[in-house]
Order: sequence, then structure tokens, then C-alpha cells
Amino acid sequence: MSVFKVIRSQEWWSYKLPPLLAIGYATALMSPVPLYKVALHLLFLLAALIVGAIYVSVINDITDLEEDLASGKSNRIQKVPVKIRWLIPVLCLSLGLMFGYFLYPDLLSCLLYLLSWIVFSLYSIKPIRLKNRGIWGVFADATGSHVFTSLLMVASVSYGTHQNLNLVWFIAVAGWSFCYGLRGILWHQFSDRENDLKVNLNTYASQVLPAHFEIRARIIMGFECAYLLLMLYELQSANAFISLVLYFILVFGRRLMYDTQLILILFKKEKPFQILMADYYQVFFPFALLLASVLQDPKNIIIAGVHMVLFSDGLKTALKDYLKLLKYLLTKKRLN
Repeated sequence: MSVFKVIRSQEWWSYKLPPLLAIGYATALMSPVPLYKVALHLLFLLAALIVGAIYVSVINDITDLEEDLASGKSNRIQKVPVKIRWLIPVLCLSLGLMFGYFLYPDLLSCLLYLLSWIVFSLYSIKPIRLKNRGIWGVFADATGSHVFTSLLMVASVSYGTHQNLNLVWFIAVAGWSFCYGLRGILWHQFSDRENDLKVNLNTYASQVLPAHFEIRARIIMGFECAYLLLMLYELQSANAFISLVLYFILVFGRRLMYDTQLILILFKKEKPFQILMADYYQVFFPFALLLASVLQDPKNIIIAGVHMVLFSDGLKTALKDYLKLLKYLLTKKRLN
């Protein structure tokens, strides 16, 4: 089996890393230090986050194995020999300690990085296993995979660029990442609800009827939008606002062409769907910030190029859909 399948990189590489890097880019742009001078530090943080993501993926599969087999759900770790399964998380923990060592003496960043590891260990590993404890599992996933990692980017980049920690930006990122993290784990839990019910897994979604959750989803989305607007206000980037408009053009274009559902959390399995704002956070927002950095200093084009190489899939898909939308509208105009 491929190493990439074992570490489940396809589930987090393009979805979780670009928004985190975007927070790093944004924090750097708030300082007088050119982005290219922060490049090595951002690469260091990216490596630290990748090691954490691998740990989370593997430890989650190991601790889920028994329940997945009982529900008939495939689990990648079952194809890895038992003797070496635990070597992967042990290696990740060792590397995590090394990254923590190099974060010192930035104590806030050390704490945030440590908390992300602690929370995800508590999320997966028995006897605590917060995943099986209703709402606590939702909070643990949202904070571990989004809040602490996003705040790590803010704290560490602020420290590296010698700027005072912007508390408004820090709080806005914390609120936004928590809400977005809630939507992410709840989407996953409601997607897996049927399998979890088969094995009596006590996730939050298994306790709640999907039909009764829509109002709560709208409340979470409302807070997320409020925190995002505060972030954009603090950032004062015209590119971020322009990219938001371009994103919504794509959203409505996809709905027009493919009849996609535009969802907050819940979705109907028989129709294709778009998760509201996901493509903005993963594609439009980071590229808008990189464009702003290039306009600020042409040397930053190196970072934009590297980002494009590492995370090109979302951008390629968006560009293809823009071209399809243009052809669709031109064809429709001719027919009329």
C-alpha cells in the first residue's frame, strides 16, 4: 500500500494546510518584513504541521480499527503489519518534540503546538477517547486541527517578524477557525453517522437527528462569517475582498452548471455539493494574499510559485470551472 494512503494525505493536504498557510501569509503581511524573508520560517511551520497531521491520521486509524471492521468500513492501517503500526506515531512524536525544541524560546507557540498534540491524543486514544464522548469530541477535533494550529501560525509568525501580537487578529482567527473546525468535524460525523450507529459509537452526530440540526448549523455559520469579516477588516487587503467576490461567482456558476447543493454542514447524498466558503479558504484566500505580497515586493513571487506547485489542484479546478462557465454563458446567449 502507498505511504500516502497510509497517512491519508489526500484527506488533509489540500484541505487543511492552505488555510493555515494563508493565516501565516496574512500575519506576515501585517509586518514590515517582506514575505520572502519569512519563507524559511513558514516552511518550518509547514513541516511541523505535516508531522502532526500524519500523527493524527495514523493514530486515528489505529484506534478506530476495531470499530471500522465491525461496521464494515475500510481502514487503511489494517494492511500495515501489526509490528510496525505504532512506529509511525512514535516517529511523529519524536519529530514533534524536535520541532517544539526549535520553537523555543517562543513560549506561546510552544504551548499551542503542544496543545494540538495533546488534544488529538485525547481525541483518539482510550480510555479518554473524546471521539466517543459526544460534543467533547467535536470540540477536541475543532481545536486540535484548526484553532491551535491557526493560532500557532499567528503567534510564531508574529514572533519571527518581531511584531507585537495583534490581539484582535488573534481573537478573530481563534473564533473563525473554531467555527470552521466545527463545521468540518460535524460534516465528517454526519457523513459517517450510519456507520457509527452500527457500532454504537457515541459521536455527537449519532445523538442528533440531522433534521434537527440545520438551525445550529446556521448559527455556527453566522459566527464564522462575523469572525471572517473581522479578520478581513484587520487585514485591510483589497485582494482578499476581490477574491471573495470571485469565489461567489464560481459558487453560483457551479450551481448553475452542475446543480450543486451549497451546504453549511448537512448534505443530500444523491446530489453533488459545495461546502460554503471551503474553496475560498483553501484556494482564493491564500492566492489573494500571495498576489498582494508579489505586488508589494516582486521577490515574493518565489513563495507564490512554491505554493502553486504544492497546492495546485484547487486552483486548476477553479480555472477549469471558470472556463466552463464562460462557455456555458456564451452558448446560452447564442441560443437566446
